[in-house]
Formats: sequence, structure tokens, C-alpha cells
Amino acid sequence: MTGYPRRPLAVFVCCLFAGLPAGAVAAEPSPAAADDAGVLPLRSERQFNIRTRKQRSPAGDGAAAAPDAAAVSVIADRIEGRVDEGTVAEGKVELRKAGTLVQADRAIYRPLTDEVEADGNVRMFREGAEVGTPHLRIRLSDQIGFADRADYHILRERESRFYDPRKTQIKVSLGNFNSSGAPMMLNVPSSYGLPAPGDAKRTSEVNGEAERVDFEGENQMRLTSASFSTCKPGRTEWYLKADEIHLDYDENEGMARHASIRFKDVPIFYLPAASFPLNGQRRSGFLSPMLSATTKTGLDLTVPYYWSIAPNYDLTLMPRQMTKRGTQLGVEARYLDYNYQGLWRAEYLPSDEVDKRERYAYRIQHQHDLGQGLSGLINWNAVSDDTYWQDMSSHLLRTSQVQLPRQLQLAYSPSPWLQGSLQVLRYQTLMLNDPTIKRPYFLEPQLNIVGYRPDVFKTDLSVIGQFSRFTHDDKANFVNGDRFVLYPQVSLPIVNPAFQITPKIGLHMTKYSIDRAADSDVSRVLPIFSVDSTMTFERRDNWFGRDYIQTLEPRLYYVNIPYRDQRRIPVFDSSLNDFNFAQIFSENRYSGYDRINDVNHLTAGVVTRLIDGTSGVERFKAMVGQRYYFRQSRVVLNDTSNDQAPPKGSSNLVAAVNGLIAAKTYMDLAWEYNFRDHASERLAAGVRYQPELGKVLSASYRYTRAPDGSTTVDQFDIAGQWPLTARWSAVGRYNWSIRDERLLEAIAGIEYNAGCWAMRFVAQRLTAITGVPNNSFFLQLELNDFGSIGSNPLTLLRRSVPGYGKINELPDAGSPLSSQ
Repeated sequence: MTGYPRRPLAVFVCCLFAGLPAGAVAAEPSPAAADDAGVLPLRSERQFNIRTRKQRSPAGDGAAAAPDAAAVSVIADRIEGRVDEGTVAEGKVELRKAGTLVQADRAIYRPLTDEVEADGNVRMFREGAEVGTPHLRIRLSDQIGFADRADYHILRERESRFYDPRKTQIKVSLGNFNSSGAPMMLNVPSSYGLPAPGDAKRTSEVNGEAERVDFEGENQMRLTSASFSTCKPGRTEWYLKADEIHLDYDENEGMARHASIRFKDVPIFYLPAASFPLNGQRRSGFLSPMLSATTKTGLDLTVPYYWSIAPNYDLTLMPRQMTKRGTQLGVEARYLDYNYQGLWRAEYLPSDEVDKRERYAYRIQHQHDLGQGLSGLINWNAVSDDTYWQDMSSHLLRTSQVQLPRQLQLAYSPSPWLQGSLQVLRYQTLMLNDPTIKRPYFLEPQLNIVGYRPDVFKTDLSVIGQFSRFTHDDKANFVNGDRFVLYPQVSLPIVNPAFQITPKIGLHMTKYSIDRAADSDVSRVLPIFSVDSTMTFERRDNWFGRDYIQTLEPRLYYVNIPYRDQRRIPVFDSSLNDFNFAQIFSENRYSGYDRINDVNHLTAGVVTRLIDGTSGVERFKAMVGQRYYFRQSRVVLNDTSNDQAPPKGSSNLVAAVNGLIAAKTYMDLAWEYNFRDHASERLAAGVRYQPELGKVLSASYRYTRAPDGSTTVDQFDIAGQWPLTARWSAVGRYNWSIRDERLLEAIAGIEYNAGCWAMRFVAQRLTAITGVPNNSFFLQLELNDFGSIGSNPLTLLRRSVPGYGKINELPDAGSPLSSQ
């Protein structure tokens, strides 16, 4: 065998020249050539750069130009070999090619097959994967080969499903003073600087050992007699032990045969065959079982099976066993295409062992773009009985709705300034035995037309047209009828950088055809005139060492609508709007078109904002407003309602404040004060302190006073999540009705974060619509980026504890998530 001279400072280049005899060795380059180029280029099928360790560039390999994809670079203490048979490198070997790095004590590279065989302390690195083994053999070009007695470590970027920004939460506004079970501080705009996930992606790691690793191509690994864990090396507290594991990072799916899940080296689950996702996306197979216990269902076990039919179609089967109720089957189907999407959900219990009857619930939602500006919608909901939600604690169809819509809609938009729709809408109403709950009118059908054309001879033109057929099942207490509405409007906006004045005039025309013996036809024509004017003042200031822009925005809004007797018109869809800062700048205090208030009033309001002088983001806002009635209003909903027409004089005062009041502390306040009675009509106040994700406290209070002076809502809400130690955290919520002197909802839980697994125990007591409390218990063991065992309380905590953060997915300091 012909070898290179073993001189430690020599630079060797192994070349294949055309016509070079087999077994020949290229001449050693001159020192000058080596100094000029460092390595000598080759012109052949493959290119090799081979250097001893002491000839590295002072700037490192990264300082050199990007190598050819076929180039191989070998650095070692000693190199020798034959060109056609291979190159042998010994002593701290580093071999690089196209994103692959192999380190070993000894390595042989065979250029004709592009194969590396390495022995002794071998480490291979490629695209986030690291494999350690005493012996490796692999073809670099196609990543085909094997490793014996290997350990592996793989880093991949994956999406956090919990922090997915597309996930919506319950929308709650402090301006809505009606009683609600949702926490009042749930939604805080991200612009106010409280910690919030800025990116749903994060890094996940996988570790394990195997008797043999077979590399089966790019992103494909087959492990024999192997373990799999998301714990850090050396701290493996849980792992999957299997006869064979296949990791497919093209499809982001793992497959295992004869596997067992071991926690603290104790087997807790056996799987003859299993598949699991490698990027957080679901794959066909059984999902983590859900186990819970409630007073209504008893011990409750659901074992979902997910079927990924196609990239845009999937199906989830949810067989459920309840010790008190029996066996239930749930199914969810989802589909998505470029012009339509839909979601179908259903649950069926053939025989409830408590109520001795069949019970079911279903929901059908479908949206379809039919082209040419035409679209359709289906939203159909149903349950078998009034108390289904309270008794069944549905996994698929969680809701507290008592009005379940059944809607068919066809919409048409031939141009940007014209839209139309045709719909049929019915309701299934639950809890009709409650006197406060009434079934609304059905729309069979309703036709809507809305047009808006700006800048027509310096005016804005708009028109609202509607035809509705109202029907009701209760013929004894409700009348059916048709309503036609036409409301053309003309406005003349006068816009200046410092102010804006918009006078508007419209003619509201309504005609009714009512199914009754007398007064079947009723008409109403009302001219409506309004003027809306605003001004904006700004000044720069410095508060606590930061530059701000403070604005002052006064607004005047005048409306004049004459009186028309509307007592002969039935109330089909009108109701009294809440009196809040948004509503006082509207022309009608009623929703719908059955009632139009007679007014001659002026609304005055002022808003001031603090805007960050650097980023331009709003940090604080305060508002106050009041109406001044120049005459007594006379229109009310009906004689039996609590609606009272506003008298001449000033209205209640409304005020609102929201924004940062301290570092990482957000406050929201809405208030309505009655000067005549010297009493607060409505008050909603909340504060949320959140220094970082996983650490949050919130408190809120809501109060509503009825026109007769009685209290309708009087409740406070406290919620939070706070670390007790480095690994233990407490979480909970307490919602109490002062008026009723009863608990509305209580949640208490404790969480343990071990880094690669987490344990949660959560208890909930909830007073349902029926007033009968339901107790639920959740116990979950979550194995990070693999699955969970037990009942999942995360959905409950996300919607009940404002700002709740998943403790085992909290971002590291300095990551994109923590920089918000």
C-alpha cells in the first residue's frame, strides 16, 4: 500500500486526474501552493479536501467558500490510503460533506461508493440529529447505512398547539353587563404589553438508545431494541421501550412495535403497535385517553381514535364509557377545500341508565364559496333534551347555550359596494320552563340587501333593505307577520387632519303585514338626521423616563328623530341595547327594526389616550360621555317591559378606563352612574397582573341594578396561576354571586413540571343552569411532545383562568415567546 509521508505539518490532497494510474499518489504540493490556497482543487467526479489538523484555516472552516455539494473534507492527525480503494484517517477525525459531519477516532472513506465507515467514539451530526456509536457505516449521498449500539439526539422545530394564535377564547367585554360565567379579564389586547406568545413554534428534542440504527434515507431512521424519550440525556424519567421504532420526519410520524411506556422505570402502558406524531400534528391512530370523574356521569373514560383520511379530511371517533350513564359514541368529521369547509359533530347515547331514554346532540357547520360572489352557509344544532349539557358534560359540544340556531343562508356579493343574503333561521330553545327564557321568532325567510357607495359627488350613499317573515310556534301568545324595511341614507363627510364633521340624513320606511284580524297592515316612515363631529389634539410628554404622545379627542353627536306611535307594531326582533360608551354614539337605543326611538339629543364625549412615543402602541385610554335630551322620549318596547323612555335632561354618565396602570398590570373599568338616584346603575372592573407566562393573578367585579332599584347581577371573580417552587404551581378560580349568596364556579388545581413531563390535578365545582352543582375531577400525566394519560384539564383552565400558561411549554428567556 502506498501512503503519504507522515509529517504532521504536511498538507495532503488526494486527487483523481484523468490518466492517473490506479494506485498512484499525487505529488505533495509545494509549501507556497499550500499557503496560497490551503487546499488544492480537484477536477473529477468527486472532490476531496483532505488536511491534517494543524493545517486548518485560522478563521475556521466557516471562513472558506461554500464547498460544492459533492465535496468531502477530511481533517485528521494522520491520513493515508489508495485513491481508488479509499482514504484512511486516524486521530480526531472530522469528515464533512453537504451538511453531514462525522467525528471518530478512525474513519475510512470510499469515494467510488461515497461511503464512510467509522470506528471509535463516533458522532454523526446532520440537520438537527446527532448519533453516537462505536461503529458507523453510511453512504453520505443517500443517507443509507447503519450504526451499532447507538444513542441519538434529535432537535426539531414544532408548533405548540396550546399557544396556537388561531385558537380562540371566549370573547367577553366589560361593556356587556349581563351575567356571564366567563371570567371578565380573559381578553387583554396584546398591545398593552402583558406577556403573550408571539410565536407558536418551539424546539422539541428526542433522545434514546438502540442496539442498532438503520438509516433508510433522508429523514428516515429505524431503531431496533430501542428507547424513545423527550427527556434530556442523562435525566430520562420516562421513555418508550420497543422492539422496533421507525422515525419518519418526512411524514412527521413515529411507529413502534411491541412497545411499553415506562415512567420512573415502571411499565405503565403496553402497546402492541402504536403511531405517534413527531411534530405535534395528529396522525391516524388512538389518541391519549381522557379519564375524569363527575357527580353527573360517574367515572368517565373516553378513548378517541383519529383517522387522517386525507390532508384536508379527517375523522375522530370518541367511544365513551360512563359508569352512571352508560356507553356513548361521539364522532367529529372535518373537511377543508379551496372553496368550502365544514365541521360535523355528533354524540349518541342509546339508553341513559339514569333517565331511561336515548340522548343525543349534534352540530353541522358548513361554508361554501359557490363562485361569482355567491356563497352558502349551514349552521344546524340540536340536542335531545333541555338538560343534556348539564348531565352529559359533553367533550365535543361544550356549550351553555339555551338558543340553538338552525340556519341556512345564501349570500351574494356582485360588487364591493353591494351585498345581499337570504336566510332561514329557526331555534331549539332549552329550559322553556324557566320564565326568563323565551323562544325567539323564526325567520322563514329573511332577505337582506346592503349597499354603500362612497364619494359620489362628494357624498357617501348607503341603503339598507330587508324583508322578513316572522313565525312562532306559540300561536296563542305570539302573532306571525311580514316586515319590509327600506332605509336610504346620504352623508356629507367634511374631513380635515384636525377634525371631521359628518352630517347625515336618512328615511327609514317600514311596512308590516301581520296575521291578525284587525290592524293587519301597519306602516311607519321616519326621517332621521344626525351630525357626528370629532377633533383630535396631541401633545408630546415624558412620563417615568419614557416618551409618550397624549391625545385629547372630544366628540359631539347629534340625532333628531320625530315621534311615531309604534304600539300597534309587534316586537319581533327588537330589544333594548346596553347603555355603554359605544351605544351612546348610535342613533337608536334598540336593536332590530321594530322600535325606533324618538329623540332630539346631543351626546358629548371625550377620549384621551397615551401612545408610546417609540412604537406608536396605545398604552392607556380613558373615556367619559353623557347624553342631553332636549325633549321627553315616548317610545318604549311594550307596556309590560321594564323599558323606560329617557326623560328630558341629562342621561346617566358613562365612563371607561383601560390600559396599563403599572408594570405588567392591566386594568379595565366600565361604569354607568345615575345622577337622579345617586346610584351606580352598572359597574364592571377588573385588573390583571402578569409579569410572565405561567405567572398571573386577576380579579374582577360586576354589578347591575334594575330600573326598579333591585340588583340583578352582583358577583366577583378571582383567578390565577402562580409558581410555588421551581416545579410546583397552583392554579384556580373562585366566582361568587353576592346577590344569590352562592358559588357559581370554583376551580382548584396543582401542577408539577418535571421538564419532560407534567402532572396536573384539577377539581371543579360548577353551578349549571338548573342550579344543581356538578363536581368534576381531572388527573393528567402529560409526557412532553408524546401524549398524555388521564383527563385533560387544559381546555378548562385556558377558558377559565385569564392568562393561563402551560407550565411545561413556557418559553425560555430571550426566546420569541418571552420577548412580547
